[in-house]
Amino acid sequence: MTKCLLRVALLAASVAASPWEGLTEAQCDGQGLFQTSARGRSKSGRSPTSSPLDKRVYVNTMRWIWDLLDAREACRYDGYGVDLISHGFWEQDCPEHPDVKIRFNNHANQTFLPALRADTASSGGFKGVMTLRDPLEMVISSYCYHHRGAEPKNPISVGMVELGPKEGVPEMAKRMAPIIRDMFEVFQVAKPEVYVSHFERMTGSSSGFNQTVKEILDFLFGDEVSDHFKRRALDAAAHEDLNRGEDGFSFSFHSEADNQVNHTSDDQELNEARSYLSLVDQELLEELLHFQKALGYPPTAVK
Repeated sequence: MTKCLLRVALLAASVAASPWEGLTEAQCDGQGLFQTSARGRSKSGRSPTSSPLDKRVYVNTMRWIWDLLDAREACRYDGYGVDLISHGFWEQDCPEHPDVKIRFNNHANQTFLPALRADTASSGGFKGVMTLRDPLEMVISSYCYHHRGAEPKNPISVGMVELGPKEGVPEMAKRMAPIIRDMFEVFQVAKPEVYVSHFERMTGSSSGFNQTVKEILDFLFGDEVSDHFKRRALDAAAHEDLNRGEDGFSFSFHSEADNQVNHTSDDQELNEARSYLSLVDQELLEELLHFQKALGYPPTAVK
């Protein structure tokens, strides 16, 4: 799905109203939120009750995590993007609400992370996640997806229903090129704060999905949350696993028309579209093949 290709969400350093406010330390421990190792206990033997949300910024994270942490406020840059929380306020524009901590940027480019790095340097920095996908497969998948009529209000889909693969694949390559360039450029400046996941691994099997989510949780939180919480987060996130056949948040759309569209392409459809990659503008095709190689993907044989 096009909306899954590059999603950057951001959580700033602390929450305005902590979801643990009013709970005793024993109650917090009982919910399995905090790591309670001897190293983390005070001299009194009580566990620390600081939330991981108080420590740093988090980029491109999962809605299920914030729901488990009962986050109640979020915002989005330029008004676009998916919901990051299930309760509270999330439609706010981030530049107009600089104190909102959970944020989403649906159009991140090479300037976003360096700016975020500078903005958070004095407040705990940030950690996050981005997703890579084979650039040529992004073109093919996006064509098939929008050719079926998905997201008709998305500018990238205009006219795609009427275009067969001979005309549609080269045209989609042009439309997807800025998105793919942004993905590549964000990847170049992502480390060390950003965990890089791969679409193919997450969608290829349930084991690949589970392992990726485990690595994300470890990367984001380390030993700041308990193993019990990580297990709960993994169990919750599993609703998004394509191989389990469940309709998680990723399958929810604001338009009923979108909900009627099959969002998964079959092999025959994809293979037919791939056969027209040779018609993509030669200079653009070479650029996409360069991105493919630089990102570590095997080269596509374009005939």
